[in-house]
Amino acid sequence: MPSSRRVRQMPIRPIDLQTMFLQLGQVGKDQSVEKEGAAFTASMKNAADLKRHEERLESVQRTEDPDSGSREVADRDGNSQGGAASGDKDGKKGSEGNELPKSEVIRDPGLGKKIDLSG
Repeated sequence: MPSSRRVRQMPIRPIDLQTMFLQLGQVGKDQSVEKEGAAFTASMKNAADLKRHEERLESVQRTEDPDSGSREVADRDGNSQGGAASGDKDGKKGSEGNELPKSEVIRDPGLGKKIDLSG
């Protein structure tokens, strides 16, 4: 048995038309707000990305591989690990075992003992 349901249609009354026309302006405003909201969200995201990028450019970055960075600074004796404290006490041998020339130090026993107040 086929279903023979009739769709009952109601007539549109003038009060219904008046209500729909009044709400038509609000519907247009709501749709424009939704479109502007999507554009506003995208612009805020772009501004945040730009700010983050500028902060990254201005900040100091850590090196990714410290082994490929700068090397240790050697002291006057040529030792790179703390000078004479890590090597021999006299500082005669370098890190490779080669003899380094001993620098000549002149010491004056009277140096620093007398103060000249005359100017």
